[in-house]
Amino acid sequence: MTLFLLFLLLPFILSAEYITHKVQPKDTLYSLSKKYDVPIEQIQKLNGLKGNIIHEGQVLKIKEEEKTKTPEVPAIIPAKPSLSTIQDKDSPTTPIIQKAELVDKESIVFPEDYYYKVRKGDNLYRIALNNKIKLADLLKWNNFENESHTIKEGDRLFIKDPSLYQKKTTLDAPKIETSAPEDPDSLIIEKIYVVQKKDTLYKIARENGMTVEELKALNNLKSDKLSVGQKIWLVGKPRTLEEEEEEELKLPSSSGSLKSEQINTNCIVPAEGYVSSEFGLRRGRPHKGIDIANKTGTPIYAAMDGVVLFAGRQNGYGNVVIVEHPDFIMTVYAHNEINLVREGDNVVQGQQIATMGATGNATGSHLHFEYRVKGNAINPRKVLPFKK
Repeated sequence: MTLFLLFLLLPFILSAEYITHKVQPKDTLYSLSKKYDVPIEQIQKLNGLKGNIIHEGQVLKIKEEEKTKTPEVPAIIPAKPSLSTIQDKDSPTTPIIQKAELVDKESIVFPEDYYYKVRKGDNLYRIALNNKIKLADLLKWNNFENESHTIKEGDRLFIKDPSLYQKKTTLDAPKIETSAPEDPDSLIIEKIYVVQKKDTLYKIARENGMTVEELKALNNLKSDKLSVGQKIWLVGKPRTLEEEEEEELKLPSSSGSLKSEQINTNCIVPAEGYVSSEFGLRRGRPHKGIDIANKTGTPIYAAMDGVVLFAGRQNGYGNVVIVEHPDFIMTVYAHNEINLVREGDNVVQGQQIATMGATGNATGSHLHFEYRVKGNAINPRKVLPFKK
């Protein structure tokens, strides 16, 4: 009987064709699985993908589409599925599953410090070196076979082990039994978009399935004007000033060659712009520096001669540069778009060391500048010659 049914269905099986999709700049396997209502695993299997990395312009098989409607045939009862199997949402035999089983790289919002955005001229070896990780780990975390894997400007690569964050997310996820898989979006607590050049509220809303009114209401925006580097919440809500406060800065050890403690007033203002936040208490909490606001990319200069003690990412400070000066003095330049110096570099007063940005806990493009003596924060107003 089974052979007879297969013989009847053979012409229809052979006439099946694949629905395909050409990958766009912001496509992910997760977004495609939602768009076409198919499991991520199906797309991976049809295209021989070993991981979740896809590239712009790549043509993917999504699912089979038959030219001719298959004739009705007696129902064939499928084998009983295992509990780990996720079946079609309309199937009457969909098993009870745990919500935690749905955790996947594509359904998790990883912190920004898990990613590196490829720049022009980058290669995998240099990315691993600059981020102080092993090349083998970089290849493993991104499912690359070897260091010759092609990368292009704008690609986002994992520079931290995603499985560690996945494990934490899996353990933290509430284990609620359900009769059908829930939308993975229910696991997303916060999703943020950083405004790029030529972005508009309409463009951001359209690409994320929202309306302009919804975006404005969610982000407490009174106008449609945006600035490069500005953070737009797509899921969740903007944090308060208290929640955006910088975490404690980890100061590296100094060289030990310094002489005496004093305040050196031979400084220059490290960037052009206006003071958007002063030193001192801010809503009852200490603000250990002064904020100078301006557009993304504004040059940041060394306030005095010194030696770079640290250049990299740190806590809520984002991209930060710490420079050591004589007399136990350190200056701190935080939330930078790009750091232009490295540890051990000698810098002179007025030398450009970074560009202004909004990395870390920052609501807009600005420089957070600190002046410290023996690690203690001093009001930069005492040393910076601001114009009256």
